[in-house]
Amino acid sequence: MSRGPDLFGSYSPGTGPLHRAPLRVKGLGIVAVTLAVVLSPSWPVPAALTLLLLVAGSAAGIGAREWWRGLAPALPVLVLLAVYHVLTSGPAMAADVVLTIVVLLVLTRVLMHTTPLPELLDGVVWLCSPVRLVGADPERIGLAISLMLRSIPFIVGAVGELRDAVRARGLRPNPVRLVTPAVISAVAYAQRTGEALAARGFD
Repeated sequence: MSRGPDLFGSYSPGTGPLHRAPLRVKGLGIVAVTLAVVLSPSWPVPAALTLLLLVAGSAAGIGAREWWRGLAPALPVLVLLAVYHVLTSGPAMAADVVLTIVVLLVLTRVLMHTTPLPELLDGVVWLCSPVRLVGADPERIGLAISLMLRSIPFIVGAVGELRDAVRARGLRPNPVRLVTPAVISAVAYAQRTGEALAARGFD
């Protein structure tokens, strides 16, 4: 079964400024963008940041098709949020909410495209190092995030393949026909992952 769509993006080697930037610099940029979006009073700030990140990401090698793969899965939710906020709070609030989500999605895409996953996970482990004080293991937190990043695309891909199989049989896809085989596929994937971890000494 295929791994499924690359929802979060994946690293692509490059030599541009974003690829060469240290992870700590990228981390500071993420904090700055997040604070600017959260503290902004209206939609022009997230709109400007989205445009800036789109330009920066495109310069780093992210093409139109990859942008679409990252944003398309969120479109139904974004449309629902836009309609709800237009009806309850007005167009300005709707634009602010939707663009805030979009800028964070674009930011994630740029980060994943320009940063190798092992380097990114090392940064997460470093950030989580204080949890040692309460007896937790930051390496396990990094491993959990790594598994999540790999599992979600697989599950989405499994559902897509099941939907295509149902259509190929002349049936109409619906949750009743998809949920059971999807759960079985997810459980099988989890079992294989658990066996692989056990073989490497993880309990």
